[in-house]
Amino acid sequence: MNDFFFKPQPVHTVALLRVLFGVVLLINWIMVWSHLDTFWGVEGIFSLETSLKMGGAFRFSLFELLPPDPRVPALLALVHLGAVMGVLLGIFTRTSIAVAFFTLISFHNRNVFVLNSSDIVIRNFLFLLFLTPCGDWLSVDRWWKVRQGLAPAEPLEKAPWGLRLMQIQFSIIYIATVMFKMKGPLWADGTAVYTATRLDEFVRMPLGLLNNLAVIKFLTWSTLAVELALGTLIWIRELRYWVILAGIGLHLGIELSMNIPMFEWIMIITMICMVDPKDLKDWLTLAKEGKLFSSMLSWHPQIMAKAK
Repeated sequence: MNDFFFKPQPVHTVALLRVLFGVVLLINWIMVWSHLDTFWGVEGIFSLETSLKMGGAFRFSLFELLPPDPRVPALLALVHLGAVMGVLLGIFTRTSIAVAFFTLISFHNRNVFVLNSSDIVIRNFLFLLFLTPCGDWLSVDRWWKVRQGLAPAEPLEKAPWGLRLMQIQFSIIYIATVMFKMKGPLWADGTAVYTATRLDEFVRMPLGLLNNLAVIKFLTWSTLAVELALGTLIWIRELRYWVILAGIGLHLGIELSMNIPMFEWIMIITMICMVDPKDLKDWLTLAKEGKLFSSMLSWHPQIMAKAK
């Protein structure tokens, strides 16, 4: 258990996660900015008083600490944007993550009515990123330290306890999802996908295949199986990357057929936390040497033989 949390590991996985979550935060900021006055403005749909009444007792929001001025939402949005760019580029990385987190939950707690599950995932993983050495690679911080001779050219391995917390959170998400779905009859009897794909506001692309009951039942039960595997079997090293591929396929399928902004891509990005840091480092080394494709083929001797 001590090795699991504290044996030094490469920092590549958490650094890649930081960059990708920086992109997610930037897209999220664009959506917030485009509806700033409507959802978070002083004269918006939901007043601050309504937000206080409907919000939880334990919450943090800068909107409650600042005066009710029409300029406050824009000010907080611009501060959040600066922090997001810091996260993305790795500039004053930990400080940027902290500022991005507190400004993000301020917007979340100002108007809880526009949130969905992906918003909760973003802020949870953003908080956990703060606990990792995610600025030790792919960052301006690291570039500057190397340039000044304050850090070695190759990032040092560090204790992965922050990454482990992410992995545990990842598993809990999928296990809780399956448990929640099994509370009702639709997932158990295999008709949940039919019901979900009949919600007009969420349908992206009507698929005739989804009118077949056998296909509906297969997709419903296979969704449960993949989600359960993402929460459990993904910890078995021999199965991990097959489970991740199945998870990516599941979320891409949902993205193709249903319009749930950002959710599927966010969940795909979170799967990176389950990639072993040493594996990611090895893949990057092989990619630099131009040997990644041949290495992948070598995993399948028959394919390699055909390639020769």
